[in-house]
Amino acid sequence: MPGTEKAHQDWRAEALWESLTPLLPGISVEILARCESTNSALLERVRSEATSGHPLPYGRRSHDMLPCLLVAEHQTHGRGRMGRAWLSGTSGRSLTFSLALPMAVADWSGLSLVLGCAIAEALEPEATAPRLMLKWPNDIWLDERKLGGILIETVPAGNTRMVIIGVGLNISEPSGGEELSPSQYNTGFAALSELPPLGAGGWTGPDVLALIAPAMARALLDFQARGFAPWRADYARRDLTLGRHVSAGALSGVSRGISASGELMIETPDQGLQAVNGGEVSLRLTHDPA
Repeated sequence: MPGTEKAHQDWRAEALWESLTPLLPGISVEILARCESTNSALLERVRSEATSGHPLPYGRRSHDMLPCLLVAEHQTHGRGRMGRAWLSGTSGRSLTFSLALPMAVADWSGLSLVLGCAIAEALEPEATAPRLMLKWPNDIWLDERKLGGILIETVPAGNTRMVIIGVGLNISEPSGGEELSPSQYNTGFAALSELPPLGAGGWTGPDVLALIAPAMARALLDFQARGFAPWRADYARRDLTLGRHVSAGALSGVSRGISASGELMIETPDQGLQAVNGGEVSLRLTHDPA
């Protein structure tokens, strides 16, 4: 594992492990001060051959197929969706981590939407007028500005797959020219410190992780059992694009929400209602007509 520098913050790893073990038995919790990319590190574990020269089917060590939560206080080459860079700040100004686990799922559609719902609800529980909104397919926004994102990658593992979920969230505003999570949409920067703190200590990476990691684990188990459809109403409540003019690839029209299988539905003037599946699509908000 790259990185031997001692972490600067107290991540309360044992307490985090205790909260996650009943949900994801066998999970390990690892904290690094610095890492190129937590997603890349976990993917490499699964893909590597055995050091003995006799390759295992999918991983270097047997425990690499067990759940793992890997946190990096600073990512030097973080990755976002569609190959974009995710720059994380130092001094606790951002939270970057990846969660890897085996999952047997027939239909992966909507997984990022479910995780977005779980994260937003954990950070802003039972909000009647939520400020944390979700922009299809994998972004979390605060007050019309990008707060963070989710990157999901999978690797075949026998009859199942290992899924690696990378999460990046801005905790506080940058300082001294430091740049965090550059938005591809020119929306500006948002940070959790703009929300009322949930505790006396304000917003810190360890506190945020303690909130959202168990919520993500529960959401993953629920998704594995029931898929996206039961989360559709929860997503609609935080759907940033709903009823607004958007463009996605060659399509341009009004967002009509998300289908039961997690597709973005765009009503276009000449083609009617069209479904967008994601993948190569990059969604961009456009100005509403006067």
